[in-house]
Amino acid sequence: MGEPPPAISSGSPRRLTTPSRETLLAHYAQTEVLGKIILALEALAGLAALAWIVARGHIPSGPAPWVALAFGALGVFRWFFHHVFLNKKRIEHLRRDAQFGVHTRDSLVNLTANVFDRLGLRRDAAPVFLTRAKDINAHAIRCELWPGLHLFNGVFLNRSIIHLLDEAELASVIGHELGHVFPYSPLLSRVYAIHSAFAGLVCFALACAFPHAATAVVAPVAVLWMLDWLIIFPHLRLSRGREFLCDDYGARASGLLPALSSEMKIAAEQEARQQLLLRVIESSQAGSAFNLHDLVEAYEQAVPFGKADPEAFQREFQKLTGKRQEAARKVSLGGFLEHLGGGSSDNAEESASEQISELKQLETLPLLSVPREAYLQGSAAWTPEAAARLITAIENEPDRVLVRLSNEIVDHDVTHPGPSRRMLFLWRNRHAYS
Repeated sequence: MGEPPPAISSGSPRRLTTPSRETLLAHYAQTEVLGKIILALEALAGLAALAWIVARGHIPSGPAPWVALAFGALGVFRWFFHHVFLNKKRIEHLRRDAQFGVHTRDSLVNLTANVFDRLGLRRDAAPVFLTRAKDINAHAIRCELWPGLHLFNGVFLNRSIIHLLDEAELASVIGHELGHVFPYSPLLSRVYAIHSAFAGLVCFALACAFPHAATAVVAPVAVLWMLDWLIIFPHLRLSRGREFLCDDYGARASGLLPALSSEMKIAAEQEARQQLLLRVIESSQAGSAFNLHDLVEAYEQAVPFGKADPEAFQREFQKLTGKRQEAARKVSLGGFLEHLGGGSSDNAEESASEQISELKQLETLPLLSVPREAYLQGSAAWTPEAAARLITAIENEPDRVLVRLSNEIVDHDVTHPGPSRRMLFLWRNRHAYS
């Protein structure tokens, strides 16, 4: 979960400044220039490696250089396997009678087409997929061999976010993800042919210069590690700025009020699920005896698609875990958290206690003095006057939070800005949205 959030009080107000749209666009343009410089250096290094190979005057007799060439050139595409095997389906290929909350297959197809039209994009510019993930999230991919060769581009909507949002709110999310695919996709994610040639040629040259079998593996690992940092550097430099710009792009697809409504709903749902996770962790720490696999399976099954009801979750979780209670064996809380996080720790129990402490600290944060439920009824319930009241409360009560999430307090060390800052950015640029 990262570093513990700092305490918030009337004496330590949050940072609620937002960059201007013009500043972000200028920063993005500067980052693209930096990307062109990196790309030019890649091309020069690849050509230098090729010139050195040709100047040697003979083809290597051993397999190591060719193995290094293959590992280097193909290794830049290792993300491809995740893309191929992701449990996804194009929305056009869903069953005609499929229902996802208020949405149907046909309504999703029509909604997506309208978003593409409003943004001035071809309707086949990027496929839109539905995944079965329960996280309240969506993501996009733009990885091209060369600008225009977009075999791997796509927008991926988790099923939970479709259940949670109405049509206008979902239009904002689709527009946001299309922002990652088109106007705000850094150059270095659109030239994988050059990355592949650079990695392959440099690895081949290194294997020739150091004729040892181990070089066939060590050289590609080192080169690909360096290349990964080069490719991701513009993303890191833009970071939250790209998220603001993509929020802006999403608002252009949906309008201001649906964009604000979607931000509010997603943040509130993330807060609710964080509270559910805390309940499960606390019950584990209290000494519940369950097999690790059964415990995690019950947690994942109990979390619903769409809006989470804490009481319904508790009943479902107890029902699922109770089915195996007699056969369950004791499992440590650290193991449970280790499974959820996909990592390991030498002192998992202590780490778990720290995470519980952080979650409890978040639950003590003071909330804005607004009727929050009134803003969670859907985009149709929002009015300009209601939005103005919420924004005024955010600006006038910096010692209170919109939702109890860690990035509401400080977001300088995370990719996504806090919900309050995202909503403030949209409101302060409201003249740009119909």
